[in-house]
Amino acid sequence: MKRPALSWNAEVRLALAALALLLAGSPAPAQELRLPVKDGSIRFAVIGDTGTGSTAQYDVAKQMIAFHAKLPFEFVIMVGDDLYGGSSADDYRTKFEQPYAALLSGKVKFYASLGNHDNPDERNYKDWNMSGQRFYTWRASPGGLGKLDNPGVRFFALDTNYMDKPQLDWVESELKKSSSEWKIAFFHHPLYSSGRTHGSSLDLRAQLEPLFMKYGVSVVLTGHDHFYERIKPQHGIYHWVCGAGGSLRKGDIDRGTGLTEVGFDTDYSFMLVEIDGTDLYFQAVSRTGQTVDAGVIHHEPFPASAAPSPLPPSPGSTPVAPAPVSPGPPKGSPAPVVSPSPSVSPSPPASPSPKPSPAVKTSPTRRRPATPRRSPSPRPSPKPSPTPPP
Repeated sequence: MKRPALSWNAEVRLALAALALLLAGSPAPAQELRLPVKDGSIRFAVIGDTGTGSTAQYDVAKQMIAFHAKLPFEFVIMVGDDLYGGSSADDYRTKFEQPYAALLSGKVKFYASLGNHDNPDERNYKDWNMSGQRFYTWRASPGGLGKLDNPGVRFFALDTNYMDKPQLDWVESELKKSSSEWKIAFFHHPLYSSGRTHGSSLDLRAQLEPLFMKYGVSVVLTGHDHFYERIKPQHGIYHWVCGAGGSLRKGDIDRGTGLTEVGFDTDYSFMLVEIDGTDLYFQAVSRTGQTVDAGVIHHEPFPASAAPSPLPPSPGSTPVAPAPVSPGPPKGSPAPVVSPSPSVSPSPPASPSPKPSPAVKTSPTRRRPATPRRSPSPRPSPKPSPTPPP
C-alpha cells in the first residue's frame, strides 16, 4: 500500500526537529577572554550576593574556573551577602567551599566584605581573609600580593551595614596615607545603582563620596542589587554593581535613572579585572559564559566624563573552553528574602585602627555607600598599611 506523501508543513516540522537535535548535540558557542593577560599585571575576579547554594551559583563558579584557565587571576573580591540563611559549617561547605573548590585548591584567595544577610562573625572565617575585622585594607602590587617596592593597587574593604565614626576615621586615615596609584574600595551597598528594589544608598554616598574624591579613589565595587551594572563615571570615580553571582532579579534595572552605562539583569554574572600600569581592563561574563560588557579605563588623570574605550572583538581575543551549565537561568533557585533596609544588630565592636585625623564628623549610619574620587598621582611608595588588628 502506497504511503501518502508528507505535506509541506509536515516536512518543515521534521526538518526543524532534526535541526534542533543537531544543535542540541553540538558544542556550545566559543567563549572569549577579552583581557590582554599582560606579564606582571594584577588580575582578579569580582562576585557578589553569592551564598545561596543554588544551581546558578554553581554555574557561575564553573565559568570562573573556565576563565581562570586563560586568565589566572590571583584573588577574588566578594562584595557581600556571602552566605544566605545561616553560617553553619554546612553553609560554608555548600555555599562557598564546594562551588569554588577548584579555585581554592589552586591557591586563589578570596577577600570578603559583609552584606546585610551576613553574620558579623563571618569575618573570622579564614578563607575570606578578613583577619577578624569588619573593615580592612591590603595592597596588591606587580609581581604578586603584598609586594611593596613600588606604588601599585590598594584595596579597601568596608562594612556598610554600620558606618560609624571609627570606621569613617579609619577610612580617611588609610586613604590619606596610601600612595598607591589605584585605590579601589569594595563593600555591599552601592552609592550609585539603578535598582528598583534598592537603588542608590544616599546616606552612605554623603559620608563616603567626599572622602573618595578627596583622596583619589578610582574604582568602587558593590553588590546588593542583584544584577550587573556599570555606572557612568561620577566625580571621576568608576562604580560597578556586581550583585548577580548567586542571586538575580530579572528586569530590576530602572533605565530611567540616567546612571546606567551598561546593565545586564537577565541572567547571573561575574566580573574579571586586569590592571596593567595606568590601564584597568574589565570584562563582565554571564552564567553561560557570554561577554555582557568589556572595556578599559585609563588612569592618566581621567576626567569625570571620560567613557571607557571599547576592547577590540576577535581576532585578538582568547578562546575559552565552554563550561557545562544549565540551559536557562535555573528556576527554583532560592531567592533570598530582602528587607527594604538591612537590619542592624547592636553596633558591632569597631575594629581597632590607626588613629585617624578627625576631619569627617558624621553620626553613625546603617549601610549605604557613597563614592567620589580625585585623579590619583603616583608618589613614593609608602610603608604598607597593616590590616587593623582584630
